[in-house]
Amino acid sequence: MFSERRVDLPDGRSIRYLEAGGGTALVHLQEDLRVTPAHDLLARRFRVMVFETPAPDAVGPSGLATALGRLGVDAFNLMGTSRAGTAALSLALHAPERILALVLESPTAIDPDRRDAATDERLSSVAVPTLVLFGTTDDVVPPEAGRVYKALIPNGHLVFVYAAGHSVGADRPEAFAEVVTDFLERHEAFVISRAATLIHP
Repeated sequence: MFSERRVDLPDGRSIRYLEAGGGTALVHLQEDLRVTPAHDLLARRFRVMVFETPAPDAVGPSGLATALGRLGVDAFNLMGTSRAGTAALSLALHAPERILALVLESPTAIDPDRRDAATDERLSSVAVPTLVLFGTTDDVVPPEAGRVYKALIPNGHLVFVYAAGHSVGADRPEAFAEVVTDFLERHEAFVISRAATLIHP
């Protein structure tokens, strides 16, 4: 069962988050404060902390890093969904020494048809093992954008999840939790990296 809590930011504001589970922390940045069945599955293995980040720059990476430190979270896995993937990338670039691995679910940080050098450079500077997940029926971001992330991120892995839309965790919770757990536990030995990159039902 997830419990709602708040943590103070350095600027005096506070940010809401939901927490459940135990073990290594998995910090999930989302645009809204909600959980899916995938979160329940992940909480069996990790201390899952779902943070509300309504806009990519609403809380800067320094503020997030400080807030997590106040919660006793020094080293953690990081996940960002959709627009909040940009905030996750910023945090990964700001404090790579604290992040064990990064998961980007349907990220919107790049438009494959309108690339810009600054974003490409940011992705090329990501120093932590990274998994990018797209649903094959995503109608917000073209799933093929995932190939750009994989090409730019030095230690990047890409997985397409069959019959999932923009919210992979909501549409295919079991597949999402399985692939994310495997990646977070194995990193470079991630089983999907040695096999097909399409998860079928």
